[in-house]
Amino acid sequence: MTEPSQAASANHTAATGTHRRRVMRPLVLAVPVALLSLVAACSDSGTPAVSGSSPAAAGSVLTGTVGQGDAPVITLVDSAGAPVTSLKAGSYTVKVKDMSAKHNFHLSGTGVDEKTTVPETTEVTWKVTLAAGTYTFQCDPHSQKMVGTFTVT
Repeated sequence: MTEPSQAASANHTAATGTHRRRVMRPLVLAVPVALLSLVAACSDSGTPAVSGSSPAAAGSVLTGTVGQGDAPVITLVDSAGAPVTSLKAGSYTVKVKDMSAKHNFHLSGTGVDEKTTVPETTEVTWKVTLAAGTYTFQCDPHSQKMVGTFTVT
């Protein structure tokens, strides 16, 4: 048989543990949310968000890649590595890495028509002036699945 003081102590310990769990439960969600909010507010990585980001400035370097090996991949990113969805009108340097003999990189739009050739792999640099409008980058032999567009304002 347990002494009354031992039983009371055991019940107090169990009640205290239950109380702590109830008090801590809201903190389990609140602390991560607060930390994420703090990190988002304080970070200045220089990388614009893709959604709702402002267009890249004229004079920026853009990098186009096509055919990672023979994979059907084509990309155009800004100097921060973000996919190009919109740009400001002006002059740009476009560095293209054509890494497959099966693909090419073709940039076209108002006043621009630059492309690499299909049977070669190459790295080229183009100076282009982009005016307001819609531009396309694509692999000509696979234009149905290897294509991207961006707008210039």
